[in-house]
This record gives sequence, structure tokens and C-alpha cells, in this order.
Amino acid sequence: MEPLELVNLAGLILLGAGFFWRDRRAHALRAAGWLILGIYWLTRAPGYLAEDDQFNALGAAIALPVFGFVAYHESLSFKWNDEYPPLRFIAGAMFAAGLGYFLIDNIPALSRFLVETVAHQSVWLANLGGYDFGVGAITEYGAQLTGVPIIIVLECTAVQAYFVAGSFLFGCRGDPRKRGLVFAIIMPVIWFVNLARNAMVIILVYENGADYFDFAHNILGKGLSLVALILLILVAFIQVPELYEDINGLFELPWRKGPKHDYMKFVGRLYRDKSGKE
Repeated sequence: MEPLELVNLAGLILLGAGFFWRDRRAHALRAAGWLILGIYWLTRAPGYLAEDDQFNALGAAIALPVFGFVAYHESLSFKWNDEYPPLRFIAGAMFAAGLGYFLIDNIPALSRFLVETVAHQSVWLANLGGYDFGVGAITEYGAQLTGVPIIIVLECTAVQAYFVAGSFLFGCRGDPRKRGLVFAIIMPVIWFVNLARNAMVIILVYENGADYFDFAHNILGKGLSLVALILLILVAFIQVPELYEDINGLFELPWRKGPKHDYMKFVGRLYRDKSGKE
């Protein structure tokens, strides 16, 4: 394990402790966790740029100011002795998603199983179009495909999307049964969309050459995944409205000037006309 990953783990543990601990001092733990994670992700940005992955590089670069803003509001919660539910929600979501991915990324047998499974299923789907791709050597770096210069790595399994969707449901305040139902709907859809994305990239690279990979993978592929994830989140909003309320409360943070801020006051305001009607 790289020393930098221990920094990541420390930040996640602080967030988790702050999520489960019902005490004023939990805000201090969460604030520290956010700052540590912001620094960790900022250090990852140059690596993404070196891989020509502008999407993840941008996300990593803005992590510190965004996480720092959340940490600032946790410090306000400590000062005011005020429990602001959306802050607890996002801390729990980040803890669940980050720790889950950390464990998979650091347990070689599990990550290898996921990579191998996704590689075979992606190739099978692509071959429905009359191609003859295959899965070759599988190493710690990923699964090398045959017939096309592509390696399926852990990021190609959509494990991040599973943890993002699952962690949002984990952290919110909704009915556990409804959250479980939405989870059961979302997971297989994400799995299929990811296989379709991988198959699309494989075919496009085969037809257009290796130089087409960056556009196919980073623009088309990730764009498709983002659209699908947004649609699934909308489904979750309908079934678990508390999730929408918690997320709405995060966007209310810039207007939070004191304790007991009513973040529910403007829920649904985008659906009201000037007369105040829905």
C-alpha cells in the first residue's frame, strides 16, 4: 500500500467516525476528514493529467476547495452546536463510497475477479456485432484484450458508480425498505450500461485505431455513464425524496448564516411559477 493511500484511509475513517458518533465533537472529526481528503485528491490530479484523463483531473483539482468549504461548515456546526442533516448525509456517503473503493483497490483477489468478469462480459457483448475479440493475459494491471489494443482495468468495472449510488442511499434518511428497493434497481442497470460502454469503446478503437481511444473512452464513454447515472439518481429522488432533500440542503450551504438553517424552505422552488403555484 502506498503511503499516500494511508492519508486517504485516515480521512475516510474520520468521516465515518463523525457520521456514526452522535456528539458535538463529531463535527470536528468530519471537518478534519474533509480537509485530509481534499489534500489527498489534489495530489492525484497530476497523475490523471499525465494519463490524459482531463475529466478525473478536474474533479481531483477542485476537491480541496470544495471539501474545504464543507469542512468550514462543519466547524460552524461545532461552534453553533447545530446538527445540519445534509452535512451528516454527505459525510456518510463519502465514507461508504471511499472505504468501499479503497478496500477493492487494495484487495488484489477481489479487484482481479471484478476485472476478469467485466472483461469477458464486455468482449462477449462486443462480439455480438460479429467481431472476434478475446481476453488474453490477466495481470495486476488489468486484463489485456486480444484483437484490439485495450486493457480492461478496475476503473472499467464501474465500481465507482456502484459506490456513489449505494453510498448516497446509505447516507440519506429515507425508509430503509425503499432505499433497498432503489439499490436493487440501480445496480443491474449500472452493470449493463458499463458493459455497453466498454463494448462501444472496444469497437470504436478497433474500427478507428488506437489514437481514437482517448475520445471514445474519456468523452463518449464517460459521457454515456454520466447521463445514465443522472437518470438513475432521478429515479432515486422519486422513490426516496429524503435523498433529494439532503442534496438540496448541500446547495443551501452558501446561504447558511446561522444555526437551525431551514434548508427545506425552498425545496421544489424550481417547479413553482411566479404566482407561487406548483
